Order: sequence, then structure tokens, then C-alpha cells
Amino acid sequence: MNARTLLGATALALTLAIAPGARAQDDSDQSIVVTIVGPCELTLAGRPVDCSGVAYMAFPATHRINFTAVTQTAGWAFSGEEDDNDDGDYTLTLDSVLTPAAGRVEAEGECQMQVDQDRRTVRSIDCNAKTDAGVMRLKASGVIAEADDDDDDDDSARG
Repeated sequence: MNARTLLGATALALTLAIAPGARAQDDSDQSIVVTIVGPCELTLAGRPVDCSGVAYMAFPATHRINFTAVTQTAGWAFSGEEDDNDDGDYTLTLDSVLTPAAGRVEAEGECQMQVDQDRRTVRSIDCNAKTDAGVMRLKASGVIAEADDDDDDDDSARG
């Protein structure tokens, strides 16, 4: 599959994931993972943490949806089950945050994502989660990442 085809499939996956009426509780067991390339800010209990990327993840088999902030050494997933979409304005109600040290911790809050009509441009992501350890916040924007079409399993090299 070439990069253009994979990018189209990724864009379609994001469109389906945030389409009106789409829910994490879908009968499909196919997970959706979409990388969003652009600036991001992660703040943990008032302390800024270097953020190198963000991924939107939907796991229908477990009914979970995550916005995951990726750092140099770990990931912080803002997680919930209840979501809503209103023509590109997407809201995820948070019930937990997955942390590298403590695992899943209870949280209250929400993530809001605004997507352009092209369904490739993420104008903003804003997640706020209140936990016993303090407030955790993720802010980001960007575009859906293009897939790398460099295939390490090149069959032509195997005589």
C-alpha cells in the first residue's frame, strides 16, 4: 500500500471515528489509531512536560477512546467511553488518564477537538482532566500524519 492510499485510509478512519453517530461502542473490533502531527503542550499538575506528538485512538473491543500525548519516554492517555460529534466539533467525556507510573487513574473532564471540513486538519485539541494528583492538560493542533511508505519487508530482496 502506498503512502497516498494509506493517508486516504487514515483520513477515512478519522472521519468515520468522528462522524455523526459514531461511537466507541461500535460492533467492530478494528482499532483506530491516527497520528496528529503538529505542536502540542502537556501540563501535569502545573508542570510542563515536553510533548512530541499526539495520537487519537479508538478501541471498540474495550469501548475506550484515548487522546494520547507522546513524550520522549512515555505516553499519557486521556481516556473515556462517552463521545459526541457535532459536524467537526468532537467531545470526549473523560473518566481516566493512563499514566506511565501509576497506570489508569480516575479523572473528571473532557477533551474537545475541532476538525476542518477537509477532515485532515485538526484545528485544536484541548483536554482537561482533574485527578487526585492535580489537573492534567493537553493542547494540540496539526494534520493527520502521512504514512511512511518505506516497507522494511521488501520481498524483492529475498531471492
